[in-house]
Amino acid sequence: MIIGMAAAAAQGVMANTLDIDIWVDLPPRNYMRVQNLARRLGATVAANTVVFLQDGTPVNFVYKVTGVGTFARETRYVTFARIHGKLLPVMPLTRILKSKKAVGRDKDKLHITLIKDFLRCRREVQGPKGAARTASHKQN
Repeated sequence: MIIGMAAAAAQGVMANTLDIDIWVDLPPRNYMRVQNLARRLGATVAANTVVFLQDGTPVNFVYKVTGVGTFARETRYVTFARIHGKLLPVMPLTRILKSKKAVGRDKDKLHITLIKDFLRCRREVQGPKGAARTASHKQN
C-alpha cells in the first residue's frame, strides 16, 4: 500500500513529494525479495530499502509503520487513488495523519498541518452528512 505524502497528494492534499513510500507486508529481513522484483521491473537499486524507477522516481520500501496497526489491520481502511496513471491502494488520510503525529519529525509537522487543513476543507464542502453543499445552503 502507498503511504506518506505521495498517498496524501494522490487523495487531494496540496503537497509535493519527491518519493513514493510503499508499505510492504514482509519482514524487513526479506528485503532482497523486494529488491529483486524491483530490478526485474527495471528499477535501479540504491539501498536496501530504496530504488529508483526508470523515470527517476525514488521509491522507499517500508516494512513497519509507526503509529498505526499492523499491515493486515490497516488494509481494512485502504482506499484507492491514481498514482503515475495506475489505480493503487493507498493509506487513507486519517491513518497517514495518525502515523505522522506518532513520528513527529520536523517535516511531519508541516504535513500534519496540510492534511488537517485538507480534511477540514473537505468536511466543510461535504456538509454535516457528507453531501456536497449547494448555493442554497449558504447563508448571506
